[in-house]
Amino acid sequence: MINNIFGLFKNNDNEEETSKDNADKILYVDNYRCPENHRCPSIRVCPVGALTQERYEAPKVDMEKCIKCGKCVKYCPMRAISLK
Repeated sequence: MINNIFGLFKNNDNEEETSKDNADKILYVDNYRCPENHRCPSIRVCPVGALTQERYEAPKVDMEKCIKCGKCVKYCPMRAISLK
């Protein structure tokens, strides 16, 4: 079980997606997976400020700013953010 938990935080450098690979994808935030009880850690890693958060609500995505780099997806410990 502990290995499963640590696997959530594993750095997947080998599987790193590029913006080019994600060009036709949209960034989604699953409100059911987000506990909405903390400041979202993924906001800090977004290089263009495409994620915003009010209070402890689930983050909002500005697709106009988003470059689809996938950093926020990898950094979300609850796997509430995804590129589809």
